[in-house]
Amino acid sequence: MTVETLTRAEFARELGYVDLNGNPSARAIAQLLRDAMGRWGLSPRRALLRHAREQLRAGDVPVDRVPEVLERLVALGECAEVAIGHELFIAPAEPRWIAVGGGSAVLLGTLAVPAVLSPVAALPPDDVAVRVTLDSEEAAATLDAVGWRQVSLEEWLHPPGFLRHVARREGDAVRGDQWDLARFWERLVSAIIEEGLLLGPDAELRAVVGAAGSFFGRHTAAGVEGRWGEQPPNGVWCAYRRGHGDDRWLPTLVSVDGDERRALDLFDDDEWRWALLARSKAVGTAEVAQRAHGEVRVTWPLPAQFQAAMNIIGVPSGPWRWQAAEDAPDLWSLLR
Repeated sequence: MTVETLTRAEFARELGYVDLNGNPSARAIAQLLRDAMGRWGLSPRRALLRHAREQLRAGDVPVDRVPEVLERLVALGECAEVAIGHELFIAPAEPRWIAVGGGSAVLLGTLAVPAVLSPVAALPPDDVAVRVTLDSEEAAATLDAVGWRQVSLEEWLHPPGFLRHVARREGDAVRGDQWDLARFWERLVSAIIEEGLLLGPDAELRAVVGAAGSFFGRHTAAGVEGRWGEQPPNGVWCAYRRGHGDDRWLPTLVSVDGDERRALDLFDDDEWRWALLARSKAVGTAEVAQRAHGEVRVTWPLPAQFQAAMNIIGVPSGPWRWQAAEDAPDLWSLLR
C-alpha cells in the first residue's frame, strides 16, 4: 500500500473546492452547506457558515464567498432563514424538483441524489443548482419514491416576491389572488401622492426614462448613460436619488408635474426592481427578454426571486444571460 501526502492545494483540488483557475467553487461551497443541512436539519446560521469555512480552510481556500452562496440557496428555495429568539437559524425546505427542459431537472433540497440519476455534465463552477438528466418516467418515479416532490415553475414562484413589499406597505398580510403587478404600481403611485417628499431644485436624481430593450446602463456611472436620464418628463418614474456621500444612491420613485418633483424612497433595491416591472405592466410597455439559439438574455435588472428563477431554468452564462433548453419553462408568461 502506498501512502501519498497531499499539499493543502492538492487537497482542495481533489475535493473540487476550487475551479481550474484555483478560485473557490460556488458549486462546491453549496454542496458543503447542503450536506451539513441534510445531517443537522434546523441549525444556527453561524454554525452552518463556520462548518463550511472550516472545510475550505483545510485546503487553504478563501472563505469570503460562503455567506453569499448560502443566500443563493435561500433564494433558490432550498432552505429558509428563520429567527428564533435573537438568533438566525437555517431550516431545510421540502425537497422538490422542477423539470427545466432538454431532458433535465433541477433538484432543490438536501436529500441525497439517487445514484441512478446522472448529473448534467460540464457545468460552470459558479452554477450552484443541482442539475440531473431526467429523460424517462422511471427516472421521475425514482425521485418521487425517495422523497422528492415535483413542482412546476409557477408553483415555485408562489407567493410572488412583490407581495412582501405590498404587505409591508399595507401593514398586514395580503392575499395573493387580490394583487397583481399593475395593482402594486397603483399602490406605489398612491403612496407617492400621499407621502412623497418635495424635492428641491438641487436634488440630484437619475430615472429610467429610455426605451425598454435598449442598453440599460448604471445609475452610478460618472455620466448619464443607457436608459437613465436626469430630467424625467411629467409622470411617475423609477429612479435613484443621491443621498449623503458621493457613492450613496437611494432607490426612489419620482413624480414629476411641471417644475414640481416629489420622491418616495423605496425599501431596498429589490422593491425598486419590482416597481420597474410593475410600471411596465401598468403602462403597457413590457420590459424585453430575448430568447434565441439556446440563450435567454434580459435587458433590465431582475428582482431577487426572478433572478433565482432564471438560475433554475438555465445555466448562467454571463451578466443577465443564461443557457436554457428550447423547451424550458417560460418565466415571462407567468408575469401577471
